[in-house]
Amino acid sequence: MASLSPHAVAPGPSPASSPPTVLLVGGAGVPELEQAVARRGGRALMLVHAQADAIPAASDTIERVEAVDFARPMDLVRRIVALRAAGDFDRIAAVTEFGLLPAALATTQLGLPGPSLRAVRNTRDKLHMRRALERAGLDQVRYAACRDVDEARSFLERVDGPIIVKPVSGSGSEGVSRVDRADELSAAFALAAQAAGFAGALCEEYVEGPEVSLEGYSLGGRFVPVALTDKLTDERFLEIGHQQPSVQRPDVFAAVAHHVARALAALGVTDGVTHSELRLTSRGPVLIETHTRMGGDSLHVLTRLTTGVDLADLMVAFALGERPEPTPRPPGPAAAIRFLVGRRGRIAAVTAPPVAPGDGIHAVELPRPGHVVTGRSASRERLGHVIAAAETAEAAGRAAEAFAARIHIRYEGD
Repeated sequence: MASLSPHAVAPGPSPASSPPTVLLVGGAGVPELEQAVARRGGRALMLVHAQADAIPAASDTIERVEAVDFARPMDLVRRIVALRAAGDFDRIAAVTEFGLLPAALATTQLGLPGPSLRAVRNTRDKLHMRRALERAGLDQVRYAACRDVDEARSFLERVDGPIIVKPVSGSGSEGVSRVDRADELSAAFALAAQAAGFAGALCEEYVEGPEVSLEGYSLGGRFVPVALTDKLTDERFLEIGHQQPSVQRPDVFAAVAHHVARALAALGVTDGVTHSELRLTSRGPVLIETHTRMGGDSLHVLTRLTTGVDLADLMVAFALGERPEPTPRPPGPAAAIRFLVGRRGRIAAVTAPPVAPGDGIHAVELPRPGHVVTGRSASRERLGHVIAAAETAEAAGRAAEAFAARIHIRYEGD
């Protein structure tokens, strides 16, 4: 990748001499980030994707919101460097998947706190991740970089079982397929190639087992597990729900945490918030992917409700060079989220029941009339969500599902 000369960058104001200004790379729809900046008496700038459905408005804390093209990473790096040279911000917090690498390039160039370029590259590129884990001797699925259908067919024959075909740098479950037979490979490659930021396909051995994610953070190379999340996915691997605390036994939680700690060390992740996704197989936890950011899908909301740990606040704290070390409280409250998934078409109207006291509903997000659904299997295609809290994860899940079932979405032409 091209580099930018650090000598062309003015140092900018020091956050120690005045309230900090944080550049949020992404963060639309996550008010907890703004709240974290405001608690510190600071201000923020926000960069959002130019093709987002809605551009957030500025506020008392968010001084400016700027639309950028995350599909042009080096242009984004140059824009970040220019904003720094103008003294517009002091620190950077990258919270969106396609902003992680540009932000890491910029923080490296500018000498600012943030995940290392090595860590981000190893986690953003799933092939780099697999190779780094292999070098470290960690147990994982068999894999191969497949340049075409012929190479994927050879891998399928070698594995002698189902495989997964996915983009090496995808996000949000987009472009992922399970392949059982060779005649399914062409369609799987075509689907992967449609994913945003497509940079090649990765073939992996498919393994059975419950899917979970581990929310946590690292401090000075020491990993702190915060919450284990049970994940619900559909037949296309699209996440349709999450709940905490996990139904898994404490010894399983410990095994997952140990596995993730070893993986993060191998990938060069030493400081910051992380979100790791795994399958629990008969041979133990197997890492699917990990990220140098908090999880999407409002997982930070579930984690705060169940453990008291505010991952959004942690992301801002790490960006500012703070050394936070919050301790999750013992399992008590439970929380669940269920997503609204629609069909292809343009939404004409949405109706939802009122939220009543005592029904356990914590938050509801609904689509706007006029929103167009393409039918692609990706997280951003989901239409909204319902978050519920209850005494158990199962009860929270039932409450969220019951409320979601009462939401009616009408499409044009219905």
